Amino acid sequence: MKKITQAPHIIFWTLIPVILLIGFLKPDKTLDINIHDSYFLIAIMHLAVLISIIFGILGFGYWVVIRLNRRLVNWLTVIHLIITVIGFCLIILIPYFLPTASQDISPLYFDEQVTITLSALVAVCIQLLYPINIITALVRIKN
Repeated sequence: MKKITQAPHIIFWTLIPVILLIGFLKPDKTLDINIHDSYFLIAIMHLAVLISIIFGILGFGYWVVIRLNRRLVNWLTVIHLIITVIGFCLIILIPYFLPTASQDISPLYFDEQVTITLSALVAVCIQLLYPINIITALVRIKN
């Protein structure tokens, strides 16, 4: 736990090649999102690149704060890091287990769509902790 609070940027930066490898493993795999009468198709390769960019930006922000010798709020850092990593990894890994358009759609298909939607919603909403943590660390008086 101490390593997470002292160097959260390392965790984000080490996950970038892993996520890119997962994304480029099957470049033809897509994430199908059904909203009312529209289907949105996102290639897993593009999703992996987007998540890698997000992880790079988050890691850079944490790195800058640590380089400025500022202290992050420990519980905010841990909650943000764990929920972000789990949420984005669920988003990128669940499509590997979803049926493709050529396969029969199972009765669990709707539940899997809900899982993707909820994990994306939680992962995006938890990003509000990031600027709060960074601003708090920059505003705090040095000890």
